[in-house]
Amino acid sequence: MEERPPPSPAKLRNQFQDWVSETEMPGRTMSYLKTGFLPEILEAQAEVDGVAEMLEAWATWEAGTTDPAIVLEVLKDRGLDALLAGLAES
Repeated sequence: MEERPPPSPAKLRNQFQDWVSETEMPGRTMSYLKTGFLPEILEAQAEVDGVAEMLEAWATWEAGTTDPAIVLEVLKDRGLDALLAGLAES
């Protein structure tokens, strides 16, 4: 079985920025973030301020109870861009 590539915070940030700049649809962005391992990154960063709220919002999308645009707004408001930028630099 092939190994999955490691998460790329820089790539995830670019995909998130596509949504912020309104060049990508919310559902597509969520799909990219999921396949890019954003949930795993968030779980590993659970102690960072705002990440618990991001994980809660993500879980509602996974459960099919929240519109992807609402989840993306939570991710934006809680600092996903800055979190991914910091991880990409380290």
